[in-house]
Amino acid sequence: MSITDIIKGMRVKTLVAGAVPVLAAGAFAQKILDFNVFYFSLCLLLALLIQIATNLYNDAIDFKKGADTKRVGPERITAQGNQAYGHVMLAGHIFLFLSLMVAIPLFIKGGVVIVLLGTLSLFFAYGYTGGPFPLAYLGLGELFVFLFFGLIATIGSFYLITEREVNLSVFVLGCQLGLLSSVLIAINNYRDKDEDMKVEKRTLATKMSIRGYLRLIDFFLFFPYFLLLYFVFFVDLNYMFNLFSISIAYRVRDGLYDLSELEECNKLLGESAKHLAIFTLLFCVISLWK
Repeated sequence: MSITDIIKGMRVKTLVAGAVPVLAAGAFAQKILDFNVFYFSLCLLLALLIQIATNLYNDAIDFKKGADTKRVGPERITAQGNQAYGHVMLAGHIFLFLSLMVAIPLFIKGGVVIVLLGTLSLFFAYGYTGGPFPLAYLGLGELFVFLFFGLIATIGSFYLITEREVNLSVFVLGCQLGLLSSVLIAINNYRDKDEDMKVEKRTLATKMSIRGYLRLIDFFLFFPYFLLLYFVFFVDLNYMFNLFSISIAYRVRDGLYDLSELEECNKLLGESAKHLAIFTLLFCVISLWK
C-alpha cells in the first residue's frame, strides 16, 4: 500500500476522538497531582493506533458488505478501487498488532482490569464492523464510541498515568468526551442512513425518525455543557471558560436542522471534530493554568 492510501484509510480528521480523552485525562491529572509521562505517551499512542486499525477495518469490511458502493461522504480506499480488500485488512492487522505491542507495558502496570478493558478495546477495533456481532450494524455504534472513546479511554488513561484511584471528576470528564465524540459517528450515520438501509446496516439513524435522531444529536452536543456545571462548582470556577466552545456546537446543530443535501454533513463532520478539539483544548488549558 502507498503512504497516501494508508493516510487516507487512517481518516486523519477523525483521530481527534482517539487523542482527546488521553490529553484531557493527562491535563486534569497534572492539575491535581504529577503523572508519569512515559505511560501518558503509551496511552496516547495506543488510542491512536486502535482508532487507525478500526478505521482500516471499517473501510474494508463496509466495502465487502456493500455499504460503500454509493458514498455520500469522502471516498474509501477499498470502495474506490485504490487498494484490494485483503491489503486494507492486512494494514488493519498490522496496526492492531502494533497496538498490542504498545498495550503490553500498560497491561503489566494496570493489572487485571486494564488487561480486560484493553483486550476488549483491541477486539472491538475489528468487532465494530466485523465478526458475528458487528456493533455498527446493530445500532450500537454510538454506545461503543461513548464507552470506549469516552469512559474507558479517559478513566483508563487517568488511572495508568497517575497510579491513583479514579474519582467522580474523571468519570464526568469521560462522559463529556464520550458524548462529544458520539456526535462524529452520529453525523456520519445520519449522512449514510439511506445507503445503510439498503445493505441492512441497522444504525440508530436508520431505526429512529429523523426528528428523534436529530434530538439525540442535540443531547450529545449540549449535555456535556450541563455536566460542565460540576467542574465549575466543585473543582474550579475557571472551567466556566469552557463555554466558549458552545458556539461551535450551535453551528453544528443549526447546520443539521437546515440541511438541504446529505453531502453537507461532510462539512458538519469537520465542524464537530473541531468542536471536540476546541472543547478539549480549553479544558486542558484551564486544567494546566496555575
